Amino acid sequence: MFQSSLGGILLSSGGFTITDNLTINGPGASLTISGNNAQRIFTINSGVTATFSALKLQNGGIQNSGTLTLNNSTIQSSIWGSASIAGGAIGNTGTMVVNNCTLSGNSATDNYGGGIYNAGTLTVNSSVLSGNTAPNWSGGGIYNTGTLTVNNSTVSGNSTDGSGGGIRNGGRSATATVNNTTLSGNSAQYGGGGINHESGTLTVRNSTLSGNSVLDSSTSSGGGGISIRGSATILNSTLSGNAASASRGGGIHISRASLSIGNTLVAGNTGFNGKEIYNTSGVFTSLGDNLFGENGTSGLVNVNPIASDIILPGPISTAIGPLANNGGPTLTHLPVAGSPLINAGNNTLAQSAGLTTDQRGFGPRIVNGTVDIGSVEVGAVSTIAALVTHYYQFILGRAPDTGGLAYWQGEIARLQGLGVDVQEAFRVMAGQFFTSAEYLDRNTSNTQYVTDLYRTFFNRTPDSGGLSYWAGQLAAGMPRGMALYSFLFSAEFGSYMQARLGNTTSRGEVYAVVDFYRGFLNRLPDSGGFGYWIGRFRTAQCQGVAAVNAEVESISRQFAASTEYFNRNRDNRNYVADLYYAFLRRGGELTGFSFWVSQLNTGVQTRDQVRRSFLQSPEFQGRVQQIINQGCLN
Repeated sequence: MFQSSLGGILLSSGGFTITDNLTINGPGASLTISGNNAQRIFTINSGVTATFSALKLQNGGIQNSGTLTLNNSTIQSSIWGSASIAGGAIGNTGTMVVNNCTLSGNSATDNYGGGIYNAGTLTVNSSVLSGNTAPNWSGGGIYNTGTLTVNNSTVSGNSTDGSGGGIRNGGRSATATVNNTTLSGNSAQYGGGGINHESGTLTVRNSTLSGNSVLDSSTSSGGGGISIRGSATILNSTLSGNAASASRGGGIHISRASLSIGNTLVAGNTGFNGKEIYNTSGVFTSLGDNLFGENGTSGLVNVNPIASDIILPGPISTAIGPLANNGGPTLTHLPVAGSPLINAGNNTLAQSAGLTTDQRGFGPRIVNGTVDIGSVEVGAVSTIAALVTHYYQFILGRAPDTGGLAYWQGEIARLQGLGVDVQEAFRVMAGQFFTSAEYLDRNTSNTQYVTDLYRTFFNRTPDSGGLSYWAGQLAAGMPRGMALYSFLFSAEFGSYMQARLGNTTSRGEVYAVVDFYRGFLNRLPDSGGFGYWIGRFRTAQCQGVAAVNAEVESISRQFAASTEYFNRNRDNRNYVADLYYAFLRRGGELTGFSFWVSQLNTGVQTRDQVRRSFLQSPEFQGRVQQIINQGCLN
């Protein structure tokens, strides 16, 4: 918990040593904690489990020997000069997950790993490592001797006077896996401008290595994109624009090792010898369906393509465009019109690697019957666009109009910017579509309505038991909206959406504001209104329990009494359904629903009294306690 008036904290007498389990929710970029490049800002001891979120750290970084999750944070300008501790921003010997973080301008001047040194288990998700340096050793971005997984990330502009400008993987048991990631503009003096795979195991899937370089002229150096001295597998990836101008293997250099490669583009690279791949003394195995830029001694040295491999007949511009924002979280090379990459890959290779989307997260990975070579699939669409299209097709029975698709994609992007769980956009979309004149004009039976719910939210036909149950509930008097809410907050819907969107959860007060908009007004919050209500909640969170409870009462009352809600003309049945939706995030069971409707119809309770009953229910108060426990964010 940090005071809202603080702009920065300078540690002058030592950092924080974490000896007990701890969760820290910081204020984000508004507060910088500096270690003055004299000590680690945080040291997490072995046996400790910690979660840090929304922190901005500089001149110190983190040393982890326990179990640490770092979310939505920045570590910058940390220069670690100790010969005994590696990793400019992070040194990890425990278990660590880095989610949606930026590590930039960090340096390990007397050891390995300008950005991160990992000797434990490290997973990096949706993060950026840029401009980090290891000037005297290796691993400009990451140095790994343990188990490393990098997903959906960017590793760019890192450098080292040793090997591995972007990533260095070394150690007999070292394992590195790179998925859906771009390594670009990294440089190394010796092997591996993008990746130096010294030993252990390396797997690269659905990824791009572009514009990386090796500077040394030694014949033992090389691999502008990747230098390989251990067992490596590369699938559905793109290696282009990498350089080993004075040495071997502009794209890939293999030495005393084995490489298996399939569905991959290695073209448009430059090297003194073997501009695409130079194999010094290793084993090269083509898994087939690769595209190489040039054959013969100038392009492929000691490398034998097989029949299904393609040699690019023209310049690289006939295959791919420049590295650019082609959608998704990372820069990619998009195949140009008529590219020989399109529909030229091997489906079995892609499927055996578990690829369901391309590097951008666009799907499906296989379009028009055959997967494309490289990391990008032409014709694949973003997961968001695919889900929006799915709702149009299974609720309204048609493809989305251009304006409608653009509107919902824009709304989802806006919610992401506000820090709102994007699943909420699909809940609102469903509520609006199922109550639209277009859907109501279909005059669906209860059986068809339930079938539409299953197909829309679970992407399957209903089982006979489920169909019978829900059709029976509707026939017994349950409003259709109540059944809709039950599906929208079911475990199966949550699992279905998480499998497609990943973990998109928000803080408790964010859900509360969105719930009131969705439950009472059947719409997403406008940005200004969201900012106002979330500001009230967060001010209360800094004031304590009584303030939070008072705001929950006040805010929910104002939504229920608003002109906008009044103009919806909700009868008692729909009013009760709205309370379930807004307060409890679910549909109601028929008995409870009927009880509350009866209370209103007979005049035993007023609408506001029923609202207060929901507000004070143990179920909703459990949600309020979560908001209180998450603490002050201002």
